[in-house]
Amino acid sequence: MANLTRENRLKKIVNTVFDVDVMEKTRKREVVEARMVYCRILMDEGYKTLSRTAKSLDKHHATVIHYNNSFKYVIKADDKLYELYERCVKMFTEPQRVEKELTLVECKNLIFTLENKIKNLTLNLSSLNLEHEIFIKRQKVYQDIYKTIHERVNKKNIKQVTRKLNTYLNGIHS
Repeated sequence: MANLTRENRLKKIVNTVFDVDVMEKTRKREVVEARMVYCRILMDEGYKTLSRTAKSLDKHHATVIHYNNSFKYVIKADDKLYELYERCVKMFTEPQRVEKELTLVECKNLIFTLENKIKNLTLNLSSLNLEHEIFIKRQKVYQDIYKTIHERVNKKNIKQVTRKLNTYLNGIHS
């Protein structure tokens, strides 16, 4: 029972640090890396059975072997992943540490990460606003054509009308 508690506690820590769900059925890199860290920590902390580790992730034991073999190569090439791994190990091995407690460096890293996310979201919003403005301008220019097509074309005939409209317009531009 204590091992199950350790598994769940580690899952919670890894999910929080990586901002993912290790149980999600996906091959996204960030989720796979989080699973690698989860397996590695369990194996390093004396939770030696591959099958139980695999079962806790609803994976095959060969997947855990692959994660552990790949981990040593991936961690060398990725400083960010190493930092996240170290944070998970620290939180898992020091149960007296309050999980919400952050060091100054962790706060700075978190602020930097959040600022970058805000910048990306702002850029995405600006791009979407620009696309929206272009769409509105096009809609105003072609308003009569859109209205006619919407009123007179049955959804079943869209392909046929598109083909005929292309043929017609190709004749105009030739």
